[in-house]
Formats: sequence, C-alpha cells, structure tokens
Amino acid sequence: MEGPPTHRTEECREYVDEQRLVERAKDDPGAFGELYDVHFDRIYAYIYRKTGDRQAAEDLTADTFMKALMNIRGYRYTGQPFAAWLYRIASNVVIDYYRVRRPTAPLEEGFPITTTGNTPEEAALALDDQQAIARAVRSLSPDQQDVVLMRFAGDMKLKDIAAALGKTEGAVKALLFRALGALRSKLSESGVRG
Repeated sequence: MEGPPTHRTEECREYVDEQRLVERAKDDPGAFGELYDVHFDRIYAYIYRKTGDRQAAEDLTADTFMKALMNIRGYRYTGQPFAAWLYRIASNVVIDYYRVRRPTAPLEEGFPITTTGNTPEEAALALDDQQAIARAVRSLSPDQQDVVLMRFAGDMKLKDIAAALGKTEGAVKALLFRALGALRSKLSESGVRG
C-alpha cells in the first residue's frame, strides 16, 4: 500500500518536471519561455538586491536569461535544480557589471521599504533599521552577501545556493553562519532592535 506523498516526493517530482522542461527548451524556445516565467522573479530580485538599481537589474536579468537561452544546449543536469545554474549565470553577470562600472545606487535601494509603525516616528525608526541592515549587509564579503541574499531574499535552499556558487553545502553553511554572526554584531552595535 502506498502512503501519502511526502515533501521529498513532491520535490523530486518538481525536479523531474523541470528537467523535462529544460530538455524541451533545448529545441523549443516556447519551453524556455516557461522556464523564464518560473524563474524571472527570483533572478530579478537577486540582481536588484545586488545592484540596488531597477534599470540595471532589468538589463542584467535580461542578459542572464539571454545567456541561459544561448547556452541551454550545454546545460547538463547535475542533481541540482535549474535555478542553481541560473543563479550562477546571474552572479557572473553582476560581477561583470561591477567590473565595468562602479555602483552608483546605495544598497539600501535594493531592500524594500516597509514600515510597520503607525506613527511617523515608528516609520522613521523602521527606515533607520532597514538602512542599518543594508549597511551591515554591504560590509560583508561578496560571497557572504550572495549567500545571505540567496537564502533570505531568494528563499533558496542551502544545497541550491551551493550549486549556484560552485561551493560545497558545508562551505555555504559556514559562510552563512559567519555572515549572520557579523550581521548580528554590526546590528547590535548600530542599536537595531530584533
């Protein structure tokens, strides 16, 4: 007798379905369009948080998907989701972007402004906290920034981040642990409330 599907079974089914779609996309641009639709929001959000510039994020996201489309025939399933391959391309596109030009927009713009306060004072405090968080994230190493953004902004699993960055899962865990420790320390110094 077969039991109810587990989370792991659903996850495997999603990977298999996605891999079928990837294989179709190698010959059918329409199938690639489906992959674009599935992954656009996360890739755009990742790039936007890395650049803090909407126009640059739109352009770099387009570059990321164009590079993916041009190289889809060379993609080989390695046990990691297709998104990991896309994040690796996006990461390289952002690195190339910064090699050519210096960032002009502050990182704070890459974080959504949310105010939970009912009064202008509470809203101002929330904004101050967000700016302190952005400064703290900006002070991390590039690898730590990537891991934090992929984990919390991109809602990625550690194994997928590892695949996207070409690192082991243990290395990603260590980077995340050190990054969170550094953030905790910097935010405590800044007086950001938890």
